[in-house]
Amino acid sequence: MNNKLLDKLDILLITYNRASALENTLKQLFDVNSPVKDFPITIIDNNSTDDTALVIKKFQAMHPNIRYEKNKYNIGGNASIVKAFYKASKEYVWILADNDDYSWESWRQVEEEINNLTDAIVVATYECPQFDIAQLFLQTTFLPGVIYKTSNIDDTVMGNMEFNISNMFPHLALSAKLINENKKIFILDKPVVLIGNNEDKNSKYTYTRGYEGYIHPLQKGMNWISGYANSLYLIKDLKIRNYIISHNRYGTELNSAKLFFYKDNASGKNLYNYLCVFAVLSPLDKIRFLINYLLYLTLYRIIFISRKELFLHKENKHIIQFDVRLFYFIRTKLFRIERKIKGVS
Repeated sequence: MNNKLLDKLDILLITYNRASALENTLKQLFDVNSPVKDFPITIIDNNSTDDTALVIKKFQAMHPNIRYEKNKYNIGGNASIVKAFYKASKEYVWILADNDDYSWESWRQVEEEINNLTDAIVVATYECPQFDIAQLFLQTTFLPGVIYKTSNIDDTVMGNMEFNISNMFPHLALSAKLINENKKIFILDKPVVLIGNNEDKNSKYTYTRGYEGYIHPLQKGMNWISGYANSLYLIKDLKIRNYIISHNRYGTELNSAKLFFYKDNASGKNLYNYLCVFAVLSPLDKIRFLINYLLYLTLYRIIFISRKELFLHKENKHIIQFDVRLFYFIRTKLFRIERKIKGVS
């Protein structure tokens, strides 16, 4: 480990009611082979009601470099993200979640890029961000997947973060600035962070986890696509923004008919989500959106064939999969092609 990084890298971890997952995360961060085990790590607890405090206390007894702060209220995960960025005081900041896994094989590259004063270091690669700007920006939705140079944080970035709390991805205000200003972004050869499961033990929606009673319907019904669509306004260049909209190769392109099949539940299909996507589209894609929606209500209810691209990291393999949906309800894989795609190792 390069001890000089102790003075250069802030590490903060956000947690809420995931005591067992947090324990697994802390075991990895403080493992004997972990390069960050001696770093001061600040844990921001979003007013957990489970055994989170006990887990942290247990690890603090062994690792006094753990700092613990508990929010008075459950302010939501996205507001906690902004709070973590406010607390960043060193040259770089890395904000972690409580439910991911880690592989330290590429940490040397992180050290090198911090010493090279790189503006951002992408340490998660499940979206294959090396392909293009669309995949890169999509990858930055995963908060722990990027280590940021804090000098790029300013009043405007923080103001945009505050506004974007309601769009699920406040941190995209910072990654968008890096793209807008053509800052230096380095992508690791192999990931350090491996994304975990974002559902709680009851498989409830994480955006409103812990809230009871009446919840604002736009918040309760929002899905990630509408939040992502609203966040795309942070990209200044229209050509780049429109490219990102139409090149989400491992998910759902916002100008694709697949959008209407993305969520089969009511929250995913509410009008607000559709309008968010429609608003950010180019004039041509708005026309395409309306045509696709009419087809979704008619022809696509009878038959809809879609192409889906998957990247299986553990097997280091790409799959091109064609799905067919008959009479809207019956869905099956028509066939699939497995091949290596150039540009991904």
